[in-house]
Amino acid sequence: MRQLLLFVDFDGTVYRGDAPVRHYSGLIADTLPSAQAEAYLKAVERYIESGPAASADSEDTVEAAALREAVDPWGAAVGLATRCHGVPTDVVESSFVRSRLWMAKPECEVELVQLLLQTLADLRTCARTYLITNSGYAGLYALLARLGIVTCFDVIVAGAGKPDGLRRLLQRNLGTDLRERPWRVFSIGDHYRNDIEPAAEIGAGCGYIDRYGRADGPATATAAAAEDLLPALRAWAADPVAATRGGR
Repeated sequence: MRQLLLFVDFDGTVYRGDAPVRHYSGLIADTLPSAQAEAYLKAVERYIESGPAASADSEDTVEAAALREAVDPWGAAVGLATRCHGVPTDVVESSFVRSRLWMAKPECEVELVQLLLQTLADLRTCARTYLITNSGYAGLYALLARLGIVTCFDVIVAGAGKPDGLRRLLQRNLGTDLRERPWRVFSIGDHYRNDIEPAAEIGAGCGYIDRYGRADGPATATAAAAEDLLPALRAWAADPVAATRGGR
């Protein structure tokens, strides 16, 4: 029986590449007057290239705050749209669904993190693997099928509502082990508050993909790329208690 649980984020973890967020921001820009659209897309691009540091290049304080506070390019696209350009929430949400549907098409270029997927395959004998995303089901399975990874996970959870949704999943899957054996879980992802914090706060294992060097909080291992977290992930699978310093 596999007693270990491996929670894996999707966007920015299983795959990487900025074509999807560029398409997403382009759909949002299409709803804006041309001058606003140009300013918006330039700000999104600055974030893609530099992360929160892009705020230093912005003279507009609202824009600078949106860039500084964004955790990833998706968050920057949303924050800039709603806070700086007044784009309604329903437009932002419908643009995301449309972008997800577009991602299932071959013209959307993304890179699967093959070494991570190989590691997940190697660990399936000892760990039950969950793919957990806040994105809804619309277009998700078509995208997973296009990428050929539907069968790489034991459980697929869409619309997870992380971070609180991840806390609920931890409670549901661990039960009394939430305090007694939190080392049974390892969570890997690129959004600290959503993917890492719920695991770290109970003493579970966690691998934080910190693309922009945000250093948002403690983790079992932190690196700019998922591949550099794989030694920590394998160490957890081999000896989860030691890897998580005995849990809580």
